[in-house]
Amino acid sequence: MNTRTSHTSTSMIRLVGLFALAGVFSVARPAQAQMEEACPLPSGVTPPADPTVTAQQVEDGTATLMDFALAVKDARERYIEQQQASTVRAGLYIGCIMRQEGSAWRSGDTYLVQLTLAGRVYIHAKDMSLSGRLLNPFIYGAILGALGVNPADLQNAINPDPAISGPAQAAILAVLSQEPDAAFDAGIPGASGHATAYISPTLGPIVLLAGFDLNESHLVSIANETIDYGDPAVTAEEVVSRSALKEFVTEAWDYLVAFRQSAGTDNFPQARIALRDPNGPWRHGSVYLYVLDLTSNIIWFHGADPNRFELKPLVPTVRDAVTGELVLEQVIAAATSSSEGGFLEYYWDDPTDDSDSADTPKVGYARQFTGSFPVPSGITVPINLIIGSGFYLSSPEGEVTKRFHVLPHLADGGGWRSSL
Repeated sequence: MNTRTSHTSTSMIRLVGLFALAGVFSVARPAQAQMEEACPLPSGVTPPADPTVTAQQVEDGTATLMDFALAVKDARERYIEQQQASTVRAGLYIGCIMRQEGSAWRSGDTYLVQLTLAGRVYIHAKDMSLSGRLLNPFIYGAILGALGVNPADLQNAINPDPAISGPAQAAILAVLSQEPDAAFDAGIPGASGHATAYISPTLGPIVLLAGFDLNESHLVSIANETIDYGDPAVTAEEVVSRSALKEFVTEAWDYLVAFRQSAGTDNFPQARIALRDPNGPWRHGSVYLYVLDLTSNIIWFHGADPNRFELKPLVPTVRDAVTGELVLEQVIAAATSSSEGGFLEYYWDDPTDDSDSADTPKVGYARQFTGSFPVPSGITVPINLIIGSGFYLSSPEGEVTKRFHVLPHLADGGGWRSSL
């Protein structure tokens, strides 16, 4: 395994273990004119009703953050309860609409942040590049304290003696299971707002924050994180051939499965950090991974531009300038062409080259992966993902360009530029 690896048997120990770092941290946009691309409605899912209090009302000063936070919690709980047979699809869909600027869920500076019980950012409606990161334990302690968690329980939960830590963890869970709400102010610039909690059938306790303008300064530095990067036989830096590309994508799936089993639900978002870290094995220069969720029709992960694409609609927008084929459809066709996926070849914009005018030959590989995993509610939910990556033939590491066939030129535009 790579260095900086760590697994824990319980996510709560990991959560509260952050408070040992508290001493390190104890020092103290306008709304768009119209809605963004609509989130595609997954099969078997109906649209949720808007919260009775909207983000726009908070922006207008006609409602409070408390009103908004509680209305969102109530709307989300009613929706997930109605969609019990499709909880994962419904949950991802509502995550998508929470990210839409100009919606009832997000407007201007009023947006939502969701934290797992471990204090890790699950959804940051304004900036998904921060998803997976750990909240400063001093701030998280202030939030949990405002919600009624006993500070002694937070400290005792990290005790190596199970006789002490076990009851403390149970006490914390008991408090959050009551779904309390409260205003909080950690005494750090920007670290204030209104918090509440709800129980997700697939994730367990979730802390929902409104009004907290959460940015990099509020998070634990990645340098202070203990991250399991896995130990892929082929790293992003070594993706210089089709065979290496195929193995790289396949190992990414194996890594996600193993990470989910070892890290647990609360810490699984940390995998996003590992996959997009330019100093890790999964991203190097213009080689990165993307993960498409075919169950909910959203982009679950994007290694190069997470804030632009993650939890955004999986909608094809770029067409081949010669054949008129949609690029996304080519990716899906390649991924589902066989049990081992398939390759595709095209010209594409190299995000590391500002002078390439989107005419750089690229080899891509995508593969569909299916499976299932258990969730806290006791049910097992299905997985249907496409994982893909690619490399540019013009790069010094790429295969010789003359091996690349004459292919249609892809138009440079639309929401998928530099996204595959």
